Amino acid sequence: MHSRTIVMSAMFIALIFISIFFLSVPNGFGGVIHFGDSLIFVAATFLPFPFNILVAALGPGLFNLARVPIWFPFTIVIKPIMALCFTNKCEKILAPVRNRIAPFVAATINTVLYFFANMFLFGGWAAGVAALPGLLIQGAGSIVFFFVFAAALDRLRIKKLLNL
Repeated sequence: MHSRTIVMSAMFIALIFISIFFLSVPNGFGGVIHFGDSLIFVAATFLPFPFNILVAALGPGLFNLARVPIWFPFTIVIKPIMALCFTNKCEKILAPVRNRIAPFVAATINTVLYFFANMFLFGGWAAGVAALPGLLIQGAGSIVFFFVFAAALDRLRIKKLLNL
C-alpha cells in the first residue's frame, strides 16, 4: 500500500463530501443534482480495490450522517456497488470500454437500489415510483459530469502525470 493511495483516498472522500454538502441543487422532483456520484466514478478509475469502495462509502456516507442520517445505511451499501463497475487498470480514464459503459451501469444500480430504499423507508411502491424522476435526473447528471471530468483529466494526462 502506498501513502499516495491513502492520501488520494482521503482527498476524494473530502471532495465527494464537500461537493454534495455545498454544491447540491434541488432537481424539482424531490432529489438533488450534485457532483458526488461523478467524483465516486472518477475516484474508482484512480484507486484500487478496496480503496475505491471505501471512498464511495465514506464520502457520501459522511454527508448523510451530517444532513440526512436516515439514508446512511443505504448509501454505504449502494455507492460502493456503483464504484465496482469501474476499473483503474488503464493509463486513461476513458480508455477501457469498461469505463465508458460503467457510468450507465452505476447510475442504473443507483436508481434501482434507491427505488427500493424509498419503498422500504416510505411505505411501498408509490414511494419508489415518486422517487424515480429525481433518481433518473441525478443519474443522468452524474453520467454527463463524469464524462466531462474524465475527458478533461484524460486530456491533461493526469494519471500519467501522477504516475498511477
